[in-house]
Amino acid sequence: MLRFAQPLFLLLLLIIPGYLYLDLQMRKARKLALPNSRLRLLLSLSGNKRFWTYLYPALRSLILFFLIIALAGPQWGIASRDFRKKGVDIAIALDVSGSMLALDFLPQNRLGAAVKVAKDFVSRRPNDRFSLVAFSEYAVTCSPLSYDHAAVMAALDHLEVNIQASGTAIGMGLAKAVARLKDSSAKSRIVILVTDGVNNTGEIDPISAARMAAALDIKVYPIGVGSGGMVPFPYADPLFGSRNIPTLIELDMQTLDKIAEITHTGKAAKAEDATQLREIMKELDALQRTQFSSKINYQWNDRFPIFLWLALILIGLEILCKSYIMPVFPE
Repeated sequence: MLRFAQPLFLLLLLIIPGYLYLDLQMRKARKLALPNSRLRLLLSLSGNKRFWTYLYPALRSLILFFLIIALAGPQWGIASRDFRKKGVDIAIALDVSGSMLALDFLPQNRLGAAVKVAKDFVSRRPNDRFSLVAFSEYAVTCSPLSYDHAAVMAALDHLEVNIQASGTAIGMGLAKAVARLKDSSAKSRIVILVTDGVNNTGEIDPISAARMAAALDIKVYPIGVGSGGMVPFPYADPLFGSRNIPTLIELDMQTLDKIAEITHTGKAAKAEDATQLREIMKELDALQRTQFSSKINYQWNDRFPIFLWLALILIGLEILCKSYIMPVFPE
């Protein structure tokens, strides 16, 4: 992009048509003063009169043009686009207690289905930061809040059901996820809480953790997973090997609804199979979007030396022509 540092100097370009007009009038006056000039006769015989008559005024006009342009300070700008985003910081709190081995989300267990959907969700949001928290009878941070989505994906891949866990600490998992977001300055901060059980252990109960989130203006989207009732559950039988036994697994949707109410996200979602879980995550993806704005910045570089050099070259050309090719004689 081209601009001029001193654009008012461009008004001097009006000198050029004035100069050409005065030159034309002076040549007419000389013709009237010397009607029988022998030199004019010689020039007309040479056949070059018209060319040389107009060459020097044209050269001087170009010289004036380039000098005025240089005086106006031409600058060339190199554009760069500055993207500014108001992103979303997201903590995924994922239940890894023993009940997540249930096989009502075939061809995977509950944890496998949740991990797959979570990875799809992360991959669709390249401009947001993610953190991963896993909880069973205690909560651990598997990935801190980061733009490093590869690390988050790797952490999801390494999640395993804690078969040694003796309980599910939903409140601790939510509190740990809130702690990952409390210092964030993002436009929007959310926790996606995925569980299939009932809070039955932990120093912080789910309602207290939800109130902590609400105090920090962090929204929590609880998702209960499980088809309800008796579900196939793998057991390792020492006599007959691994087999699936129908097992009743409780899901406390009332508490999840209360968490959503406290953090102003409506009502908790329930997924009874992998398809429903995918749809819920797609709805969350559409609900919480990153906002972008952009600004074009220019780096300006002076280009007046180019026009000065062009003027000097034309001055040299005029001197050369007058000295060696066609001297200027009175007409």
